[in-house]
Amino acid sequence: MRIKAALALLFLMALGAPAFGQSFVGKWTATASSPGGDSSETLTVVKAASGFAITAKPAMPPPEGVVVSSGIDIVLDGNRFSYKRTVTTPGGIIVISYSGVVSGDTFTGTADLGGTKVAYTGVRIKDKG
Repeated sequence: MRIKAALALLFLMALGAPAFGQSFVGKWTATASSPGGDSSETLTVVKAASGFAITAKPAMPPPEGVVVSSGIDIVLDGNRFSYKRTVTTPGGIIVISYSGVVSGDTFTGTADLGGTKVAYTGVRIKDKG
């Protein structure tokens, strides 16, 4: 009987693990803070057929000729996350690596712009209703 109870508990824990692993899923106001000032955007993280997808809508549109990609190399592991985005400019491509830890409705982490790390924080946007 103990074995059945232990197996049932393991089964329930396995079912609960994916939801915990998706703590970054949702809509966020994300801010990168640098000496040059803060840059905010609305970040949307969703479950997709092949893993996860991340899109961002900056508070201010990028300059003409600058294209920012959606998230790539997305890893969600428990309350930890990491992903990358590329910024294509007339002068070349810049890769930005993001990483952090979710705690409830906030996250803290860093954005690494080619060796320069800045604070990266977020607050979950809750649906009104």
